[in-house]
Amino acid sequence: MRELDFQAMDRNKLLSVQTIENIMDEEDLLAREMLIQEASDRAEELKCLTKFKTLINAAKKEEKRLIELAKKDIRGGTKTNNNIIDFEGCEKSYNCGAWVANDTGVRTFTVMGERLACYHPILPVARMINIQTGKEKVKLIFKKGGFWKEIVVDKSIIASSSKIVALADFGVSVTSENSKALVSYLSDVENLNVDDIEVRNSTSKLGWIKGDFVPYDVNVYFDNESNFKTLYESIRKGGKREKWYDLVKSIRATDRLEPKIYIASAFASVLIEPLNALPFIINLWGDTGKGKTVALMLAASIYAYPGNNEYVTDPKSTITALETRTNFLNNFPVLIDDMSQIKDKFNDDFSSLVYFLCSGKGKERSNVNLGINATNSWRNVFLTNNEHSLVTETMQGGAVNRIIDVEMGDGYIFENGNQVVEIIKKNYGFAGEEFIELVKEMGFEKISKIQKDFQQKIMDKAKSLGVEKEEKQILPMSIILTADKLATENLFEDGQYLDFETCFNLLKDKDAVSENQRAYEYILSEIGINKNNFIIKGSTRDDYRQIWGSIESGYAVMLKNVFDKICKEANCSTRTFLSWARKKELIKVGKDGKNTISKRINGMVQRCIWLKLPDDGDEFVDIEDGQLPFNFG
Repeated sequence: MRELDFQAMDRNKLLSVQTIENIMDEEDLLAREMLIQEASDRAEELKCLTKFKTLINAAKKEEKRLIELAKKDIRGGTKTNNNIIDFEGCEKSYNCGAWVANDTGVRTFTVMGERLACYHPILPVARMINIQTGKEKVKLIFKKGGFWKEIVVDKSIIASSSKIVALADFGVSVTSENSKALVSYLSDVENLNVDDIEVRNSTSKLGWIKGDFVPYDVNVYFDNESNFKTLYESIRKGGKREKWYDLVKSIRATDRLEPKIYIASAFASVLIEPLNALPFIINLWGDTGKGKTVALMLAASIYAYPGNNEYVTDPKSTITALETRTNFLNNFPVLIDDMSQIKDKFNDDFSSLVYFLCSGKGKERSNVNLGINATNSWRNVFLTNNEHSLVTETMQGGAVNRIIDVEMGDGYIFENGNQVVEIIKKNYGFAGEEFIELVKEMGFEKISKIQKDFQQKIMDKAKSLGVEKEEKQILPMSIILTADKLATENLFEDGQYLDFETCFNLLKDKDAVSENQRAYEYILSEIGINKNNFIIKGSTRDDYRQIWGSIESGYAVMLKNVFDKICKEANCSTRTFLSWARKKELIKVGKDGKNTISKRINGMVQRCIWLKLPDDGDEFVDIEDGQLPFNFG
């Protein structure tokens, strides 16, 4: 039963055509009579009951007349309760109920006369249930200007007369005047043909979806094209396959690591999901103008058109925009050109960005209904470049683990970078689809075995050299080597594998990655730089500007607040560092078991951190004018 607030209506509103039409539109006759009674009571209060009854009686007579008229042809269609859609060039023969749907448009007839839904043919042809969200979308086709077009929209769009006007942007002739009728027509067609309209699984993301890979496989329908039109359309094939392969083979035949590891990493991106790994970053760094961007474009050309910033992006967009883009690409590699553009935004420390990208999921966000929206997620590889290494002395250890930093070699990466760009802009997109077919043919189990063999090979080599490589870097590198092996043996067939020794040396040792170890080294460097702020036993100087503590017996005795300040600059937790240093016996512990020991500094007794210096740490000495602090032999 319709909900009409008659008590809120004045005389003019109650007697309006809109109110009478709303009452008569109620199909349930009992509910309609109840509405008439409620309206009559209000009309009696407003002293217009006679006029209201006259209008209602006239509407009922008109309805009866139209029932008789329904048996006659109207504008080429028959007004019955079982009309069939009759659109030229459309194979669908859906029941459209009381609507007349032909090439002149869509309309029906009510007590108030003709009710137009649309000036041209339009109908729903498929329902799509999104695998990630469970929400439904509807595929509409419509004919305008002699051509059929199709669009996919959220179900909520065509269920609301206020929202459906958004279809005007796609070319549908809908306004605020006919929007309500169009909603009713589309709803009637869908419900009357619920068993005939195709139902398909759909996805708003690219990549692996239930064993298929979107957009190369068509078993799962992609329903998010309108939101990422440029990016989606960039993933395509163009030009000649042989020209792309000939170019890439000639580049792989050189001794340049940079393009080979970029290419292997781009292939590796689609293996992250089936191998159940987390995202990681391959960062190429070095002097500007030497070919880093061209190398990134070359990697992009595996899957997509590499020009015009369609697939390759820059880092200046907001974190939310980057999250949305990454969620959409899902298993495709994300290519970000020139990270130095945002170094000031992160104070030259990308730890938070690295953690975010490599976590594989976005932030939880609530919706207007106080529920939680579906969280964005991805499993892929990020290819970035920069003028400097992404890894800094103060970067948190967890972030360092997730970056494989590749320093450029001397000279230019490509002999003729302009020629490379010219060729890949005309020939692109073949290798990606072929690699996906290869992966499906081989099967994930076989590929997983190859990856585990590489993983074991890396660990065995580390053990033989007596070094300990960071485990969180071993897995990504084993996936890169796996992708390189598959592509080299099946796509390129050129025997140009990535050099294992070189890749092994790219992996960081555990000590180098240890956040606390790097913090210790940072603190030592700060002590060395600020030696003049320490009282050194045996020194006679008395012109200190600041006093941080003293150097004695192989220890740097530091005031607690000074120590805390340096730890903050080193981007490490004071408590965590002291716990680690205590286990490593790098601090002197007081008799009371505390990490601080009292010491008289500049005449005042204060609690201090006693940090052990390296073996030569007690050689902080004052240098006479003209005397070199180092012995150069």
